[in-house]
Amino acid sequence: MAAGGDGDLIRMPRRLMRKKELSACASEQDLVLMLKREIKALVDRRREERALEDRVAGKKVQPVEEEAKPARTGNKRKKVVKRKVPQGLIDAMILNPHDPWNGYPEEELGKRPKKFREFYAKEKALADKVLEYEQALIKQFRTKGYAEDYIEVTDNEDEN
Repeated sequence: MAAGGDGDLIRMPRRLMRKKELSACASEQDLVLMLKREIKALVDRRREERALEDRVAGKKVQPVEEEAKPARTGNKRKKVVKRKVPQGLIDAMILNPHDPWNGYPEEELGKRPKKFREFYAKEKALADKVLEYEQALIKQFRTKGYAEDYIEVTDNEDEN
């Protein structure tokens, strides 16, 4: 196949392909909101897995506090609230990118137990997602001179 054809896209790692697609078609707001949703999903999944492991091990498990969901009284509208990210936070993200596994030799994973490799894969995925979110904010800052963070709220939630 010729370079740049559809076949090249299939061979690209999934993460790179998705980044390329997002940069071409999504707005900054959509990108930031999508990354925040993905981070939340990873954290929620990790919390559920840990609670299940604790139950299986026979430990007393405190119920996971979920957001109060009032009775449905009609359609809830979601709106997006944008807030300016403080300069100090942007500076900290630039100087200290979120990479807790920096320096860990991945070639050592083969010597580790399966449980550790699974743990590493989950934690690395979360760390990569947080880093991607921070990079999106830094990119906004470099293009605009400031960065905006976006939060989805429903019509019954208070804005903080």
